[in-house]
Amino acid sequence: MKKMIFTLIVPLTLIGCGSDDTQSNNVSIEPPNKVEATSPLPSSPQSKPEISFDDELLLDIEHFVKLAHAIQYFYPSETSQRSNWPLFIAESIVELSQTPPVERADKGIFLLRQIAPYLARNRDQLPAVNDNMQVSTWLQNAPFSQSVYLRSLLTQSYADLQNRDYTSIARVAELDYFQESIYFPLYLPENLELQGQTFQQLGRWQLSEEFDHAEICMASVSSMWAAINHFWPYFDQVSVDWQSSLPNLLEACTKDDFIEKRAKIYSEFTKLKDNHIMIAMPTSEQYKEDKYIPFLYELVENKAIVVRVEQNQQTGVEIGDEILKINDQDIHEYLEDKADTSLKNDLQRKAVPAFTDVFKASLESIEYQIKKPDGQILRIQVTPKPIEALTTFHGLRYVPRRDEKIEKLSEGFYRLNVYNISINDTSDLFAQLQDAKGVVLDMRNYPTDWHGWQTVLSWFIERTATNDTISFSWQGAPNQTDSKQQQLSQSIQPAENKLNIPVVALSSRYSQSSNEHSLIFARSGGIPILGEPTSGINGNIIEMDLFGGFNRNSAQGVTFIYTNMKANRLNGDALINAGIEPDILVPRTIQSHREQVDNQLTAAIEYLLQQIDK
Repeated sequence: MKKMIFTLIVPLTLIGCGSDDTQSNNVSIEPPNKVEATSPLPSSPQSKPEISFDDELLLDIEHFVKLAHAIQYFYPSETSQRSNWPLFIAESIVELSQTPPVERADKGIFLLRQIAPYLARNRDQLPAVNDNMQVSTWLQNAPFSQSVYLRSLLTQSYADLQNRDYTSIARVAELDYFQESIYFPLYLPENLELQGQTFQQLGRWQLSEEFDHAEICMASVSSMWAAINHFWPYFDQVSVDWQSSLPNLLEACTKDDFIEKRAKIYSEFTKLKDNHIMIAMPTSEQYKEDKYIPFLYELVENKAIVVRVEQNQQTGVEIGDEILKINDQDIHEYLEDKADTSLKNDLQRKAVPAFTDVFKASLESIEYQIKKPDGQILRIQVTPKPIEALTTFHGLRYVPRRDEKIEKLSEGFYRLNVYNISINDTSDLFAQLQDAKGVVLDMRNYPTDWHGWQTVLSWFIERTATNDTISFSWQGAPNQTDSKQQQLSQSIQPAENKLNIPVVALSSRYSQSSNEHSLIFARSGGIPILGEPTSGINGNIIEMDLFGGFNRNSAQGVTFIYTNMKANRLNGDALINAGIEPDILVPRTIQSHREQVDNQLTAAIEYLLQQIDK
């Protein structure tokens, strides 16, 4: 969904971080009153050594990257802001591997203090702050500024910053590091004696920035983990032990087999049940899914039904056939095996692997056990083809899609394919609806024009449609211990010349994000929804490119996408992993695919007829 003009409602949840302990008068130990100076960053990288990632080293890396990413996002300095943190972490992992285990905790602090010098085991070593002092702190609702999201390093007096919305409540962050407390400032005074250094290039070890190297993989997956840990807004709605996922992700990077490595990474992020999540990583030619089979199947009434076939294909597979087994494995077991690494929620964990199973990585023949509509069971061998050979597929999609913007139906009804309508179309379309007795709003596909669908809804809503289901989450301290919500409110007013005729909106299980956002407006305005529960995720995504990001032509990095904005149902209940329930439940049916009819459209017309009869 795109950003519009919002009315802001700002509930504050204020959770402090750290403490103001004072020393007892009976304690005679006098801690040093300032932290030690740091050495310059090295500039002569050596050849990378061989590394054995044993369990002890992996645990030490876990401690280090947790602290490193907390400093990355919450230590308020320009050197931290400008540093290349993924590259720094990758090099530091190698450095830790060459450090005796008993010295790794100290080595980690030494490395981090070159960027963030006021990192201390003793809180009293941190610089003092008073109201009139010029200090820097973070104002942030995302790991970096992008699209509607903001991450900004502010410098003002401490008193002024404390009076701003969404800045940190605490002055100091206290974290666990190797089972002892460590501290760093959340408000950093200007012109201090110690200034950090900006890390931009390798200085200790010569590294190749490719994902198949364990240290690059670990820096990448820990960066993805940290973005979720510090900014993802759904931990109160999705039950997941995210802290336990980090060691699993790091361990995945030690696997030589790409399929095993990818599966372990995907399985951890699938636990989040965020249907926006996408992880694009370099894939060797042998694993690229650039082949296809000449038919496509979907889960319909919990059965794998062929819904589309390639023109002139000769496999013997036809629309309406049921797939029972693939290579002698029961189809539901086959899809369940894919579900845990699908990056999809409970609503789509098998449905999406089904319809994407048209793509294959190998040209090896596949045996399908097929049940025909008459009950006949056949075994059919199918050989995938190179994607370059792809021709036209035909057959009614599970979610029908039309090219038209408006279609005249029977009984004086019209169908508006809302997903195709732009603001420039609306005047002409409104004129064509003047003789309409009822309208079906097809909102099953992703809308292409924000103003277009809003204008269309304004013709039919009974009352002001208000959507206050989305919010930013501003983070003032690590681990979301100081998280404040900024609620965003939007509304659509009924058009002055609105159409007082029966109307119904269609939803599908693949209606997602802006699609669901528009359906919430429809429901708020009194328009009934007919179809299926929707995908269950809304809110703007954020895209993170690591080590150059994934690019088919050049960069060998990773691109990570996830939902950084919280979105709920209209009534305030969780939307994630739940979707929008229709008022009238009408799933697609096996029979409708065999007859090539849109049974949801048929049901919508029947509903409109009932409204006219009333």
